[in-house]
Order: sequence, then C-alpha cells, then structure tokens
Amino acid sequence: MWSKPWKFAEGITIGAGLILVGLMLQFSIGPIDWRLLAFPLNTILLAIYVLVLGIVYAVRKHIYVVTWTMTVYAPVPALAYGVLVTLLLGLSGWDQMLRSWPFTLVYIWLMNILGLISIRRILHFTRGGIVRNLCFICNHLGLFMAMVCGTLGYADMQKYRLTAKVDQPEWRAIDQVGTQMPPQVVELPLAIELHDFTIDEYPPKYVVIDNETGMIVDDSPWRIQQDSIWEYAAIVYGRKDSLGNQDMDRYVEWPSMGACTAGFITATRFASAEEAANGQGTALDTKQGWVSCGSFMFPYKALRLDSLYSAVMPDREPKRYASDVTVYAANNQKMDGTIEVNKPLEINGWKIYQVSYDQALGRWSDTSVFELVRDPWLPWVYAGIYMMLAGAVLTFITAGYNKK
Repeated sequence: MWSKPWKFAEGITIGAGLILVGLMLQFSIGPIDWRLLAFPLNTILLAIYVLVLGIVYAVRKHIYVVTWTMTVYAPVPALAYGVLVTLLLGLSGWDQMLRSWPFTLVYIWLMNILGLISIRRILHFTRGGIVRNLCFICNHLGLFMAMVCGTLGYADMQKYRLTAKVDQPEWRAIDQVGTQMPPQVVELPLAIELHDFTIDEYPPKYVVIDNETGMIVDDSPWRIQQDSIWEYAAIVYGRKDSLGNQDMDRYVEWPSMGACTAGFITATRFASAEEAANGQGTALDTKQGWVSCGSFMFPYKALRLDSLYSAVMPDREPKRYASDVTVYAANNQKMDGTIEVNKPLEINGWKIYQVSYDQALGRWSDTSVFELVRDPWLPWVYAGIYMMLAGAVLTFITAGYNKK
C-alpha cells in the first residue's frame, strides 16, 4: 500500500483515517460550532475554497494525490464512507449531523473530489459528446453545489420555536440551532398573533383492554358496536335513590368549552376471538353503556365488560390542525393566513410551520407552537438538486437513445 499507482486500499485508508481524526476531535474539543462561520465569513471562505480548488487543479501534475483523487479509486470509497457515516448518525438519533467532526471531515473530502472532477470536465468539454458532458457536469457539479452550500449555509440558518396564545402577539422565541444550554430566548424581527386554532379529528375508536394491565387486547372474545355518538358532550352522573341504588351515568349534548366525545356502545361476547372478529356465532353475553375519551374538564369513562376486560375509547387522533394568524414584519408589513402542518406561511425569507398545540386542552387549545426557519443558502442547495435531477433526466434519455 502507498506504492504508486494507488488503488482502492489507499482510498479506504484515507476515509478510515478521517473518521478516526474526527472522533478524536469530537471527544476532545466537542461538536463544531458553525456559528463562528456565519455571514460574511462563510461567503469569504467559499470564494477562497473555490480559488484554492482551481489552484490545486492547475498544479495537479506535480501532486500525485490530486491526480489520484480524479480516478475511480478515490470517489468510490469516499462516497461509501459518506453514506455509512450518514446512516450510522441517522440511526443513532443524532439530529445535528453537521456538528459531527467525522461527518464533516468525510464530506469535505468528498466535496474536494467532486470539485476537482467537475473542474476537469468543464475545462475539457468536448463538442463531440455535448449531452454526455452535460449529464456528467450536472450530476457532479450539482452535488458539489448542494453539499458546499448546505454545509456553509448551516452557519446562517436560523430556527426558532415560538409559542403563541390567542389574541396575544408574540415575538419571543427559543433558539433551536444554538449550542447554549438552556436554549436561549431571542427577540425576532417579526411577531405572530394567533386568532383561532382549529383541529379535525379522526372518528372515535373503541378497544378492549385488560383490567389488570390496562393494555389493549386484540384477541378478546368481545365485539363492540357503536349505537350513538355525541361529538360534544357532558357527563350527567347517576343519582342514588333511598335504597342506595345508583342510576347509570349518561352523557348529553353540550357544545361548550371542555366538551368531550362520548359514545353509547353495545359489546357482545362470543365463544372465541375468531367469532368476535367475524361477528358470527352465538352471543353469550351483552353489555351496553357509555364510554368516553374525556377532556381536560371531564374524566375518561370505561365500560366494564367482565372480570377480565373493559371497553374504552382512546384519545382521538388529530387529522388536521391549523392556526389562523396575522404576522407582523419589518417596514409595517402584515400578512394574514392559515398555517397548517406541511403548509407553512412565508414572509421575508422566513417559513413558519405549525408543529404543535396545547395537547392537554386538545381541540379546545388556545395555544399554537410554531417553528420559524430562515435559510438564505437554501435556494443554492435547491439549484444543485435541480441540476442533479436534470442530469438524471438527460442520462435516462441518452441511455435510451444509445440503446436504440
């Protein structure tokens, strides 16, 4: 190994060495603080980096490692290490990969290779294979742009978590990118006023649980059917008579703050779980009564079926939740809109996402939690991705043409 010409062994060794050095740096000086490279320093570094790549390419014949990086023996191991590190960090739950030294060093090595290869193909663009050259340049230069801009742009990315209450404009948020613990509270150049929060829920479900463990039982001999349902209900507790007998609790319609969902069900017991699942067989017992998932005002209610099982209504799952807001920005800008999950509101380079609400209050929540993201380098990352997509389309078309 290390005797010319270099092969895959040298590429594998370099990648392993970068990961080892990265681990030493990670445990000795800690994660990378990209805030130190915020604008304009990252822009200056980008200009210097591109200039150095050009100089290195110009003197490539005098530096063997440079010529070797433009062969197949360097990019293949580098790409394999990049995928490996990404998978390992992703599976381990690491949510800030760019702050990891092993990840960053491997990706810098891969970016250097892509940059040199792209420069070579651009300077040796041949007219005889225009489409083939365009495919190569789009794929490699696009990936290079996406990686470089995504890495350097991380220093300028702003991500905040803002909690707003109804009719109370809020401009203070918690920094989600900073390294300070506890997270720093900052004042934003915009404010959000929440007017209304709405939530759509899936229809209620009914399950059978074990009386001792409280766990859901999938193979019980009980079959549950809904007879009636109140979307907005309040409980009326049964009263005791002179003999001490208590009437059954019941629910009535009550479309007011704190109302819960309640269903009147019929539970039928069969000889086996298979008969219960199919609804076929002889009914051995029947129970009727109310069940409810409850709310912040009313407790949940279960229907006891026998000594082993009870029927309950789990908390209803949200299908859609949204916030009607007004956003106030600089220069007296104002925007009214509705923010939903995966449907952000955009203003002055900011994207405002709906991420949560007061789950204790549920559909009666008067609070919304938003995530505000601003990434000025993102358009350049998208440009690189679009170049790769164009290269893939051209490659597909060219491959079909060549096959014919």
